[in-house]
Amino acid sequence: MDTCHVLNPADKERLANYVSRKYHVPARVALRLEQEEKVGSGCYLKLLFRGDGALGPFRLTLFASPDLRFLSSDLLDSSIDPEAEEREEARRLMQQLLEGEFTARGSPAAPVTVVVFSDFQCPFCKKMRELLASEPLLSSGDKVRLVFRHMPMSQHDWAQKASEAAACAQFQSSRAFWGLHDGLFDNQARITKDNIDNVVEELSSGVHELNVPEFKECLSRQMSLGTVIRDRQLGTSAGVRGTPTLFINGVEAPAIHNAAELHRLLADALQSAMARTSVVLQRSAEE
Repeated sequence: MDTCHVLNPADKERLANYVSRKYHVPARVALRLEQEEKVGSGCYLKLLFRGDGALGPFRLTLFASPDLRFLSSDLLDSSIDPEAEEREEARRLMQQLLEGEFTARGSPAAPVTVVVFSDFQCPFCKKMRELLASEPLLSSGDKVRLVFRHMPMSQHDWAQKASEAAACAQFQSSRAFWGLHDGLFDNQARITKDNIDNVVEELSSGVHELNVPEFKECLSRQMSLGTVIRDRQLGTSAGVRGTPTLFINGVEAPAIHNAAELHRLLADALQSAMARTSVVLQRSAEE
């Protein structure tokens, strides 16, 4: 450990400049080496590069050889069971995705948790909402839990306001959030940048669980802006590049085109979770 190279300011600047040129990072992002940590008992380093761009934070993790000559996007340790490593990575990501406040449907004790990053203006997100609403494993309440995260995309001109409105409802109650959530998606086709405020006011009056005066104050003071920004940063750090993006027990789901594909993914995740639980219980009984 004492013989490992310690990064000095010149090293950090050189590496940040190289990564900026290699990955064609715009100069305005001002990429910097924000964090480094030693990997295992050797002298390999895990490097976190970060910058701030127009679309939010830019993050990139690379691994450096002990002499800092070679950089790699991955570092494989052949002494570790790959399946165990994947499970641990999924567990860590799931823990990250459930940090802070959020709105959810289903039991916190459900063996499967789905985290969806969604955008109210995204037509594919509307389709995903319909698939999730009709999924029997979700409607049961005790098998699969659904967690919603706000991810308004910059190319959508009214998505940010819709997310802030839904987050204001979220502050009041889960039922208030889901009521406004459903209304926004149901009326997606008629919402525009010019009428979003009027439509939100109209929809909020129809959500019985919503305290409208408090809701309006939240909107006027942009009290939910921080929540939306936090969710978007969380999505960016988890590798979300588009919406909808689903994580099932910490593993990013592939593109889902229909109800059958969604059900198969959830059923497989449920079977795996139950099998792991059975193994743990058996080991506990043996001990």
